[in-house]
Amino acid sequence: MEVSGVSAKAYTSAAASVDDEEELKEVEEEKESEKSSKTEKQEGDKVELSSKDDGYSESDVEDKVSNYIQNILASYNLTEASKAQLQQYLNIFDAAKFIKSYGPFTTTAEISAALYAVTSGMIKRQEDE
Repeated sequence: MEVSGVSAKAYTSAAASVDDEEELKEVEEEKESEKSSKTEKQEGDKVELSSKDDGYSESDVEDKVSNYIQNILASYNLTEASKAQLQQYLNIFDAAKFIKSYGPFTTTAEISAALYAVTSGMIKRQEDE
């Protein structure tokens, strides 16, 4: 079967067109591959925090408060009344209420700052009187 009316130039340009389309597809695939690898690298660099990392739990706060007050009791030359007030505060400490009033806490420094605000009036040194 013979095809008439088709020049060799038209046949060559049609073949070149197919080649160009294939080349464009390859270039697009390479670009998408590069984008996905960049995205994977970027995603690998991200830090995702789970819902567990959104703050200290009540037991964590209780531990920090206990340590904070114990350090004050041990390191300051406190009056007996001051020691008694701090110990009473520690005995009746309600972590849930504390977190609700001053939190949520994501760092120990935040807990310390809140505790300072609460206990600063309770701290009286023997030399101050």
